[in-house]
Amino acid sequence: MAKTYKAEGQQLAYVLRGLFTIAALSLYFINPKLHWGVFVGVFILGLVVAQWVGAAWTRKRRAIKKSMKRPATNITTSNNTISRSHQTKALTKLTDAQLITADVYKLSGPDFERLMELYYKDQGYAVERVGGSGDSEVDLILRGKEGYKIAVQCKRWKQNVGNDIVLRLKAGKQVHGCYDAWVVTTSNFTKDARRDAERLNIQLINGIALENKLNAWKKKKRIG
Repeated sequence: MAKTYKAEGQQLAYVLRGLFTIAALSLYFINPKLHWGVFVGVFILGLVVAQWVGAAWTRKRRAIKKSMKRPATNITTSNNTISRSHQTKALTKLTDAQLITADVYKLSGPDFERLMELYYKDQGYAVERVGGSGDSEVDLILRGKEGYKIAVQCKRWKQNVGNDIVLRLKAGKQVHGCYDAWVVTTSNFTKDARRDAERLNIQLINGIALENKLNAWKKKKRIG
């Protein structure tokens, strides 16, 4: 782009030179008695002025181009800073103490699973975290004192949990060889989910019941 500006500046200089040449010739023809030195002087002055104007125009165009680039660079830098800030925030892991005191409705899905892991461990269960790809809708596996296993699906949702989760947990329960299955959510359950859960003997724990359990647990830990 710099070469283009320079070429355009030269073209402007050529035009100005031509105009000064025409002006010098016009003076000569209008007044033939005028000394030839005036003609030469006007011609040379035209060359110098034309060259200076062309160079000045090129510098100005380059300066405008640079000023147009600066905001885009700043925006990119700002966006990169925000992106890195979000990544750093996402990589920051809450401690157990922070999890227990956090608002359960503002936790991420994985943090909610960790909170429920802490809760069930405090209730005397041995807990295995399964959540992730290929978990068969099972986030936690609880093992009670009697030795039997319970498959738990944790849903930190705002919308109601549907019967598709219940049906998949039924299959996950069998895959992991569990005796029982529970769905724990911060929201509620659809009518179909309740119907299928009752038929399949899957326990449903909604947001109200969960909040009561967690509040009692947190209170007990503060007293202890």
